[in-house]
Amino acid sequence: MKVIGFRKSQFKGNDGDMVKGMNIFVTYPSEKGEGEECERLYLTEQRLSEIGYKPAVGDEIKPEYNRFGKVSGLELLG
Repeated sequence: MKVIGFRKSQFKGNDGDMVKGMNIFVTYPSEKGEGEECERLYLTEQRLSEIGYKPAVGDEIKPEYNRFGKVSGLELLG
């Protein structure tokens, strides 16, 4: 996946606490069609800090997902 943009985000969680994080916008080759597909990944500030990733446009990344389908980590490729 190639990072094409990112944006800080914050919202109030179900418990009333503020959740801070980042939306990371990526593209990747379409598996079922032609061209590229796009997706938004969300990681909390805490998770980004734990994995030590600072997004940059043009990065090639491979997301890791937990059993709930949420991004739990990122591997920076090349």
